[in-house]
Amino acid sequence: MNEKWLSLRIKDNSNLEIIGSYFDSYSLGSQIDNDEITMYFFIDDKEKIENIILDINRKYKFKHNWGSLEPQNWMNKWKDFFTPVEIKQNVLIIPDWDQNIYPHKYLIKICPAMAFGTGHHASTQLVIEHMLDYDIGKKKTLLDLGTGSGILSILAQKMGVLDIVSIDIDSVCEDNFHQNCKLSNVPEINFIISDVHDYDNYDYGIILANIDKKNIVKILDKYQKSDSEALLILAGLLDSDLDDIKDCMKSCFIDNMKQKDEWVSLAIKKYDK
Repeated sequence: MNEKWLSLRIKDNSNLEIIGSYFDSYSLGSQIDNDEITMYFFIDDKEKIENIILDINRKYKFKHNWGSLEPQNWMNKWKDFFTPVEIKQNVLIIPDWDQNIYPHKYLIKICPAMAFGTGHHASTQLVIEHMLDYDIGKKKTLLDLGTGSGILSILAQKMGVLDIVSIDIDSVCEDNFHQNCKLSNVPEINFIISDVHDYDNYDYGIILANIDKKNIVKILDKYQKSDSEALLILAGLLDSDLDDIKDCMKSCFIDNMKQKDEWVSLAIKKYDK
Protein backbone atom coordinates (compact mmCIF):
# COMPACT_ATOMS: atom_id res chain seq x y z
CA MET A 1 0.00 0.00 0.00
CA ASN A 2 1.32 3.48 -0.85
CA GLU A 3 2.14 5.72 2.10
CA LYS A 4 0.18 8.54 0.48
CA TRP A 5 -2.60 8.86 -2.05
CA LEU A 6 -2.93 11.57 -4.64
CA SER A 7 -5.89 13.90 -4.60
CA LEU A 8 -7.09 15.65 -7.74
CA ARG A 9 -9.38 18.64 -7.39
CA ILE A 10 -11.34 19.77 -10.43
CA LYS A 11 -13.41 22.94 -10.57
CA ASP A 12 -16.29 23.21 -13.03
CA ASN A 13 -19.71 24.83 -12.93
CA SER A 14 -21.92 22.23 -14.60
CA ASN A 15 -20.21 18.98 -15.68
CA LEU A 16 -18.66 17.54 -12.50
CA GLU A 17 -20.32 14.10 -12.56
CA ILE A 18 -19.59 13.67 -16.27
CA ILE A 19 -15.96 14.72 -15.81
CA GLY A 20 -15.62 12.43 -12.80
CA SER A 21 -16.90 9.45 -14.80
CA TYR A 22 -13.81 9.55 -17.03
CA PHE A 23 -11.67 8.66 -14.00
CA ASP A 24 -13.83 5.82 -12.63
CA SER A 25 -11.38 3.09 -13.66
CA TYR A 26 -8.65 4.56 -11.42
CA SER A 27 -10.44 6.56 -8.73
CA LEU A 28 -10.42 5.18 -5.18
CA GLY A 29 -13.24 7.51 -4.23
CA SER A 30 -14.54 11.00 -4.80
CA GLN A 31 -16.54 13.79 -3.24
CA ILE A 32 -18.43 16.69 -4.77
CA ASP A 33 -18.73 20.01 -3.00
CA ASN A 34 -20.59 22.75 -4.86
CA ASP A 35 -18.60 23.33 -8.07
CA GLU A 36 -15.62 21.11 -7.18
CA ILE A 37 -14.97 17.39 -7.31
CA THR A 38 -12.07 15.83 -5.44
CA MET A 39 -10.90 12.36 -6.46
CA TYR A 40 -8.26 10.09 -4.93
CA PHE A 41 -5.74 7.89 -6.75
CA PHE A 42 -2.72 5.70 -6.19
CA ILE A 43 0.52 7.56 -6.86
CA ASP A 44 1.51 5.07 -9.56
CA ASP A 45 -1.52 6.08 -11.65
CA LYS A 46 -0.64 9.76 -11.94
CA GLU A 47 0.67 9.57 -15.51
CA LYS A 48 -2.50 7.79 -16.69
CA ILE A 49 -4.65 10.40 -14.97
CA GLU A 50 -2.66 13.23 -16.53
CA ASN A 51 -3.33 11.73 -19.97
CA ILE A 52 -7.08 11.64 -19.26
CA ILE A 53 -6.95 15.28 -18.12
CA LEU A 54 -5.20 16.35 -21.33
CA ASP A 55 -7.74 14.50 -23.43
CA ILE A 56 -10.98 15.72 -21.86
CA ASN A 57 -9.85 19.23 -20.97
CA ARG A 58 -10.03 20.11 -24.65
CA LYS A 59 -13.80 19.73 -24.31
CA TYR A 60 -14.61 20.82 -20.76
CA LYS A 61 -11.94 23.49 -20.09
CA PHE A 62 -11.78 22.93 -16.33
CA LYS A 63 -9.27 24.03 -13.71
CA HIS A 64 -7.48 21.36 -11.66
CA ASN A 65 -4.76 20.90 -9.10
CA TRP A 66 -3.00 17.95 -7.46
CA GLY A 67 -2.51 17.27 -3.78
CA SER A 68 -1.78 14.32 -1.49
CA LEU A 69 -3.56 12.64 1.40
CA GLU A 70 -2.22 10.59 4.29
CA PRO A 71 -4.11 7.26 4.61
CA GLN A 72 -5.12 7.95 8.19
CA ASN A 73 -6.97 11.07 7.03
CA TRP A 74 -9.13 9.17 4.52
CA MET A 75 -11.99 8.36 6.87
CA ASN A 76 -12.07 11.89 8.24
CA LYS A 77 -12.46 13.16 4.68
CA TRP A 78 -15.42 10.84 4.10
CA LYS A 79 -17.02 11.85 7.40
CA ASP A 80 -16.82 15.49 6.36
CA PHE A 81 -19.08 15.03 3.36
CA PHE A 82 -20.96 11.71 3.58
CA THR A 83 -24.72 12.14 3.89
CA PRO A 84 -27.32 9.35 3.85
CA VAL A 85 -28.64 8.45 0.41
CA GLU A 86 -32.40 7.88 0.17
CA ILE A 87 -34.09 6.32 -2.87
CA LYS A 88 -37.88 6.35 -3.26
CA GLN A 89 -38.36 6.51 0.53
CA ASN A 90 -37.67 2.76 0.73
CA VAL A 91 -33.88 2.49 0.52
CA LEU A 92 -31.42 4.31 2.75
CA ILE A 93 -27.63 4.00 2.44
CA ILE A 94 -25.68 5.14 5.49
CA PRO A 95 -22.04 5.01 6.62
CA ASP A 96 -20.89 2.60 9.31
CA TRP A 97 -20.43 5.35 11.90
CA ASP A 98 -24.12 6.35 11.67
CA GLN A 99 -25.89 4.77 14.66
CA ASN A 100 -29.27 6.42 14.18
CA ILE A 101 -32.47 4.42 13.85
CA TYR A 102 -34.29 4.75 10.53
CA PRO A 103 -37.73 3.52 9.42
CA HIS A 104 -36.75 2.57 5.87
CA LYS A 105 -37.63 -0.87 4.54
CA TYR A 106 -34.15 -1.49 3.15
CA LEU A 107 -31.27 -0.11 5.21
CA ILE A 108 -27.79 -0.54 3.73
CA LYS A 109 -24.80 0.30 5.88
CA ILE A 110 -21.37 0.58 4.28
CA CYS A 111 -17.81 1.43 5.20
CA PRO A 112 -16.90 4.09 2.65
CA ALA A 113 -13.14 3.96 3.31
CA MET A 114 -11.71 3.23 -0.13
CA ALA A 115 -15.13 2.03 -1.20
CA PHE A 116 -16.02 1.45 -4.82
CA GLY A 117 -19.40 3.10 -4.84
CA THR A 118 -21.22 4.85 -2.00
CA GLY A 119 -24.68 5.24 -3.51
CA HIS A 120 -24.25 8.96 -4.18
CA HIS A 121 -23.78 8.57 -7.92
CA ALA A 122 -26.83 8.98 -10.11
CA SER A 123 -26.18 5.67 -11.90
CA THR A 124 -26.42 3.65 -8.69
CA GLN A 125 -29.59 5.43 -7.66
CA LEU A 126 -31.22 4.81 -11.05
CA VAL A 127 -30.45 1.09 -10.88
CA ILE A 128 -31.96 0.95 -7.41
CA GLU A 129 -35.11 2.63 -8.71
CA HIS A 130 -35.38 -0.06 -11.39
CA MET A 131 -34.83 -2.79 -8.80
CA LEU A 132 -37.69 -1.42 -6.71
CA ASP A 133 -40.03 -0.88 -9.66
CA TYR A 134 -39.53 -4.43 -10.94
CA ASP A 135 -39.73 -5.86 -7.42
CA ILE A 136 -36.71 -8.05 -8.18
CA GLY A 137 -37.15 -10.04 -4.98
CA LYS A 138 -39.56 -12.18 -6.99
CA LYS A 139 -36.59 -13.46 -9.00
CA LYS A 140 -34.49 -16.32 -7.61
CA THR A 141 -31.09 -15.49 -9.10
CA LEU A 142 -29.05 -12.36 -9.80
CA LEU A 143 -25.71 -11.54 -11.43
CA ASP A 144 -24.04 -8.24 -10.45
CA LEU A 145 -21.33 -7.32 -12.97
CA GLY A 146 -18.84 -4.75 -11.64
CA THR A 147 -20.22 -4.95 -8.12
CA GLY A 148 -17.69 -2.66 -6.40
CA SER A 149 -18.75 -2.04 -2.81
CA GLY A 150 -21.71 -4.41 -3.24
CA ILE A 151 -24.57 -1.98 -2.63
CA LEU A 152 -26.75 -3.43 -5.40
CA SER A 153 -26.07 -7.03 -4.39
CA ILE A 154 -26.84 -6.24 -0.76
CA LEU A 155 -30.13 -4.60 -1.71
CA ALA A 156 -31.02 -7.59 -3.88
CA GLN A 157 -30.40 -9.90 -0.92
CA LYS A 158 -32.56 -7.75 1.33
CA MET A 159 -35.33 -7.74 -1.31
CA GLY A 160 -35.40 -11.53 -1.28
CA VAL A 161 -33.01 -12.74 -3.99
CA LEU A 162 -31.11 -15.60 -2.36
CA ASP A 163 -28.77 -16.79 -5.14
CA ILE A 164 -26.45 -13.91 -6.04
CA VAL A 165 -23.10 -13.84 -7.83
CA SER A 166 -21.16 -10.57 -7.60
CA ILE A 167 -18.16 -9.98 -9.85
CA ASP A 168 -15.45 -7.34 -9.87
CA ILE A 169 -12.02 -7.27 -11.48
CA ASP A 170 -10.44 -5.26 -8.67
CA SER A 171 -9.36 -7.36 -5.69
CA VAL A 172 -8.97 -4.17 -3.61
CA CYS A 173 -12.75 -3.96 -3.15
CA GLU A 174 -13.20 -7.56 -1.93
CA ASP A 175 -12.65 -6.86 1.78
CA ASN A 176 -14.90 -3.81 1.57
CA PHE A 177 -17.61 -5.87 -0.16
CA HIS A 178 -17.65 -8.52 2.60
CA GLN A 179 -17.46 -5.86 5.32
CA ASN A 180 -20.50 -4.11 3.86
CA CYS A 181 -22.44 -7.39 3.84
CA LYS A 182 -21.77 -7.77 7.57
CA LEU A 183 -22.62 -4.16 8.33
CA SER A 184 -25.90 -4.53 6.44
CA ASN A 185 -26.75 -7.82 8.18
CA VAL A 186 -27.03 -9.97 5.07
CA PRO A 187 -25.63 -13.48 4.59
CA GLU A 188 -22.35 -13.84 2.72
CA ILE A 189 -22.75 -13.24 -1.01
CA ASN A 190 -20.68 -15.12 -3.58
CA PHE A 191 -18.00 -12.61 -4.62
CA ILE A 192 -15.75 -13.51 -7.57
CA ILE A 193 -12.63 -11.62 -8.65
CA SER A 194 -12.74 -11.70 -12.43
CA ASP A 195 -12.96 -9.65 -15.57
CA VAL A 196 -16.71 -9.47 -16.17
CA HIS A 197 -16.13 -10.56 -19.77
CA ASP A 198 -14.50 -13.80 -18.66
CA TYR A 199 -17.73 -14.84 -16.93
CA ASP A 200 -19.92 -16.58 -19.49
CA ASN A 201 -22.91 -17.79 -17.49
CA TYR A 202 -25.83 -15.41 -18.05
CA ASP A 203 -28.48 -17.88 -16.86
CA TYR A 204 -29.97 -15.61 -14.17
CA GLY A 205 -33.29 -13.97 -13.49
CA ILE A 206 -31.70 -10.52 -13.17
CA ILE A 207 -28.42 -9.16 -14.48
CA LEU A 208 -27.10 -5.81 -13.25
CA ALA A 209 -24.26 -3.91 -14.92
CA ASN A 210 -23.51 -0.48 -13.51
CA ILE A 211 -20.22 0.03 -15.29
CA ASP A 212 -19.42 2.11 -18.44
CA LYS A 213 -20.39 2.29 -22.10
CA LYS A 214 -17.44 0.32 -23.47
CA ASN A 215 -18.08 -2.64 -21.17
CA ILE A 216 -21.85 -2.39 -21.51
CA VAL A 217 -21.60 -2.82 -25.29
CA LYS A 218 -19.70 -6.08 -24.76
CA ILE A 219 -22.12 -7.27 -22.07
CA LEU A 220 -25.10 -6.47 -24.26
CA ASP A 221 -23.57 -8.46 -27.13
CA LYS A 222 -22.93 -11.48 -24.91
CA TYR A 223 -26.43 -11.23 -23.44
CA GLN A 224 -28.01 -11.31 -26.90
CA LYS A 225 -25.92 -14.28 -28.01
CA SER A 226 -26.82 -16.25 -24.88
CA ASP A 227 -30.01 -18.14 -24.10
CA SER A 228 -30.58 -15.90 -21.09
CA GLU A 229 -34.07 -14.54 -20.52
CA ALA A 230 -32.85 -12.25 -17.74
CA LEU A 231 -34.07 -8.76 -17.09
CA LEU A 232 -30.89 -6.78 -17.86
CA ILE A 233 -30.48 -3.49 -15.99
CA LEU A 234 -27.70 -1.27 -17.34
CA ALA A 235 -26.24 1.96 -15.98
CA GLY A 236 -23.14 4.09 -16.17
CA LEU A 237 -24.41 5.57 -19.43
CA LEU A 238 -24.81 9.16 -20.51
CA ASP A 239 -27.82 10.22 -22.54
CA SER A 240 -25.38 10.88 -25.41
CA ASP A 241 -24.58 7.12 -25.39
CA LEU A 242 -28.16 6.06 -26.07
CA ASP A 243 -28.01 5.94 -29.87
CA ASP A 244 -24.90 3.75 -29.82
CA ILE A 245 -26.51 1.38 -27.32
CA LYS A 246 -29.71 1.17 -29.34
CA ASP A 247 -27.70 0.36 -32.46
CA CYS A 248 -26.31 -2.69 -30.63
CA MET A 249 -29.76 -4.04 -29.78
CA LYS A 250 -30.95 -6.70 -32.22
CA SER A 251 -32.86 -9.28 -30.19
CA CYS A 252 -33.81 -7.13 -27.20
CA PHE A 253 -35.61 -3.90 -26.41
CA ILE A 254 -35.73 -1.16 -23.77
CA ASP A 255 -38.58 -1.98 -21.42
CA ASN A 256 -37.97 1.08 -19.25
CA MET A 257 -35.56 3.97 -19.10
CA LYS A 258 -34.74 6.27 -16.21
CA GLN A 259 -32.72 9.47 -16.33
CA LYS A 260 -31.14 11.78 -13.80
CA ASP A 261 -29.36 14.79 -15.21
CA GLU A 262 -27.16 13.40 -18.04
CA TRP A 263 -27.14 9.85 -16.67
CA VAL A 264 -29.46 7.11 -17.87
CA SER A 265 -30.28 3.56 -16.81
CA LEU A 266 -31.98 1.02 -19.05
CA ALA A 267 -34.08 -2.01 -18.18
CA ILE A 268 -33.80 -4.39 -21.12
CA LYS A 269 -35.71 -7.52 -22.09
CA LYS A 270 -35.44 -9.95 -24.98
CA TYR A 271 -38.14 -10.23 -27.61
CA ASP A 272 -40.33 -13.30 -27.30
CA LYS A 273 -39.08 -16.09 -29.52
